[in-house]
Amino acid sequence: MGINKKLGKLTAFLNKFISKESTSEEIIKDIIGSQKLRYLFFGSCNVVLSWIIYFVCIHFITFKENVVLFERITISPHIFSLLISFVITFFSGFFLNHFLVFRSPDSPDLWRKLGKYLIANMGSLILNYVLLKFFVEVLFFYPTPSQILCTFLVTIYSFLMQKKFTFKNKPVSSE
Repeated sequence: MGINKKLGKLTAFLNKFISKESTSEEIIKDIIGSQKLRYLFFGSCNVVLSWIIYFVCIHFITFKENVVLFERITISPHIFSLLISFVITFFSGFFLNHFLVFRSPDSPDLWRKLGKYLIANMGSLILNYVLLKFFVEVLFFYPTPSQILCTFLVTIYSFLMQKKFTFKNKPVSSE
């Protein structure tokens, strides 16, 4: 889609908010009808949940101390908190995306999409891990604001992976 067409759609959308002719019901229908706005809304809900889990983990579970697993593996508190928040919000994110954002509730390939979602999110997790290590251990930023910054940087990658890979609609054949 060309830039002029996008600007035209944006202008028409914004005019509905300004116009007194539009009802709130029409505005809400337009917002809910936009896949990007649904992704932004439900993704934001999932992100806030992940930030809360991250904050609780780092401050009240690890108490900002390294976590030792099986007497052999030592994990820094910010990475442990990232992993815990990832595991929990992975499933909530998938179901929000599958049923509400990309609207494929009747899809027979739920398990295949879950596998593709896992692959896409592993990329997000690796990118988040590298950025978080950099901000906390190289630049010495505080962990929670660093995680918030990482989230903003990873979001674009995540949206593109979900749209183009995980929830990509197959073209309908006209036989």
